[in-house]
Amino acid sequence: MKPGFRKNYKVPVNDKSTKILKRIKKEKEAKTKGKDWYNLPATKITDSVRHDLDLIRMRSALDTKRFYKKNETEAYPKYFQIGTVVDSPFESKCGRLTNKERKSTMVDELLADAEFKQTTKKRYKNILMANPKMAAKIRKENRKMKKLKKKRK
Repeated sequence: MKPGFRKNYKVPVNDKSTKILKRIKKEKEAKTKGKDWYNLPATKITDSVRHDLDLIRMRSALDTKRFYKKNETEAYPKYFQIGTVVDSPFESKCGRLTNKERKSTMVDELLADAEFKQTTKKRYKNILMANPKMAAKIRKENRKMKKLKKKRK
């Protein structure tokens, strides 16, 4: 303590009104979910995150043998977190993914999966076989695209 301590000490002046203070408090609360959710932050939605959220939303189309509850809203969630799955050291090595198989997003992992590609091709063929008019239309479009690619070269 230095002499003259009491002269230097000043009570902070509150020049902001209660309305402004309430507005500032609401803005701070809007950035997180709240104490009950351990201050879960609002995540920025980038393109890769948006693709992953769309994939989760359409997961019933990926696995038709499994039932998933319908989503209530079409909007993306404001508060969420994306985590990574850590392999257990007790799990056998044959059950784990190798570093080459690991991708940065779920969409990339699905596109790299050979079984997923085969099942989607089978489903696509079944849809075309069920509706011959649609199959003919798609064939015409594919021919046009091939011609355009040849012209570009």
